[in-house]
Amino acid sequence: MNEMTTMTKDPVCGMSVDKATAIYTERDGETFYFCGENCRKKFRSTPADAKPNKLSGGNCCG
Repeated sequence: MNEMTTMTKDPVCGMSVDKATAIYTERDGETFYFCGENCRKKFRSTPADAKPNKLSGGNCCG
């Protein structure tokens, strides 16, 4: 059995995450997936016009 997983990148840290298991949030009709709660909180606290992958100022996951 070969199940296909749908991977995407966390817009804060750039880490690859599986859409099936990642936490997420929606903004302006688009769904964003995150490696963890710290990245989701950072994303939610930034303006909607902030550039993805430009939000991380360090290691968000450690």
